[in-house]
Amino acid sequence: MSIVGKYVDSDYPFFQTSDPAGSALVQFDDLGLEEAPVLEDGTFKGLIRIEALKEAAAPGAGKGEETALQELPLEDCHIADPEEHILDVFDRLIGDSESNVLCVVSKDGVYRGVLSKKDAIRAIGKTFHFSEGGVTLELEAPALGVKISEIVGMIEKNDATVLSFGITEPVPGDQMMLMTFRLHCGDVYRLVTNLEKYGYHIRYARPAVGEGVDELREKALEFMRYIDM
Repeated sequence: MSIVGKYVDSDYPFFQTSDPAGSALVQFDDLGLEEAPVLEDGTFKGLIRIEALKEAAAPGAGKGEETALQELPLEDCHIADPEEHILDVFDRLIGDSESNVLCVVSKDGVYRGVLSKKDAIRAIGKTFHFSEGGVTLELEAPALGVKISEIVGMIEKNDATVLSFGITEPVPGDQMMLMTFRLHCGDVYRLVTNLEKYGYHIRYARPAVGEGVDELREKALEFMRYIDM
């Protein structure tokens, strides 16, 4: 199961509210950090960003290198529960926060680590087979009365396997909606031709690895020559 806890980085550096800004800045520089969680007695208090540390250490800033992190502006950030599914935190991954991580905090408030946005998006891509060789097929279907099982059945009758799919909700009043599939398919041309026979308008079909657009075009010409015979 793809829960957040599976992808938690518990070794990601963190600091305590009592840590001085100067030593934190040195570690930021050494580790190439842009941000890090700040804890107090194991409880997450917020993120400290490198800009805040540099500002505190700047001459004339009125603070100084010994200023404790708790006296600096800590940033709120989206958090995730380790028991949440990776898909349920997607809106937090792509939110307006500049942070590259989600802090993972259990229901009892205990900090568990961070979830890298890159790792989470990569995991979601793997779940939906975005990074694998295959076929992306997008078609138009009636906005009302469509049975997804029928479309999947047609695809499978053409020796294709549905790996994942999604639906773009139609604008109110539209007669059609878009359905996008990720498939394993050996003969894209045959699949597209047969789906169009059933009245589905194919908006996009990317050939499988090893089968290029020229090959599809040649198949189409062969089919037209056959009809003309």
